[in-house]
Amino acid sequence: MFILLACGMGASSGFLAQSMRKAAKSRGIEATIKAVSDTQIDDYLNDIDVLLIGPHLKHRFRDIESKAAPYQVKVVLVDERSYAMLDGESVLNQILGSST
Repeated sequence: MFILLACGMGASSGFLAQSMRKAAKSRGIEATIKAVSDTQIDDYLNDIDVLLIGPHLKHRFRDIESKAAPYQVKVVLVDERSYAMLDGESVLNQILGSST
């Protein structure tokens, strides 16, 4: 599974991506998890399975979701608390439990 985590600059999301990699490994889930700036999303749409959107980009969620739809990419808005706490376990649960 290839998970892309997008935020404004890609900096804070890097720490969350690291936490998510650790959580995935502890569960035996094979995943590539990469953090990028929202300006790089288009570069990855052909390759990713899940696109996580940082909560501060909530206002762009529908536009990003529409852009990803033709690629059959699951788009998930990261929970604010999980993002702030860099809780990779919780975000992984959010991905695995969400239907869209």
